[in-house]
Amino acid sequence: MIAKRNFVLFRSDLFLYDQADEHIDCWFVGGDCAGWIYARLLPQPNIIRETEPVMQDWGWYASVKTNDPDTSIALLVYAWPFLEHCWMIALEPKRRLFQHQPSTMLRAALDSVADAIDGIVDPDDRFESFGWYEQNPFDTGVTDPRQSFGN
Repeated sequence: MIAKRNFVLFRSDLFLYDQADEHIDCWFVGGDCAGWIYARLLPQPNIIRETEPVMQDWGWYASVKTNDPDTSIALLVYAWPFLEHCWMIALEPKRRLFQHQPSTMLRAALDSVADAIDGIVDPDDRFESFGWYEQNPFDTGVTDPRQSFGN
């Protein structure tokens, strides 16, 4: 059985990680990462555009749909604070209001997005320390994904 893929950590120099002091509290790093991943998800099979990346007070939010039109999958993009140029994307299912979907349908939607992210990141040698986690690495004490790869 494949472990649940809810959080992915990777390192890449493709995206801006530092910002000038005068830009702190004006915008958050990660927008280029969120946009890059989002743009490459859209042409993937079974991925349907929903919400383009939007800056939040904690990072970046975007969402897509899969073949299940009642389920959105939110992509929460964070700069990983423990290792430069490291990023975390959390996948979170969002149900339609007052709709109940079986957990198997939610898992299938999550796995579809996780498979698409794998298809984007795995073959690209500009990414390293790539690993999926079932639980939030912030909550489990992961600081360097290179030491706990593929959890």
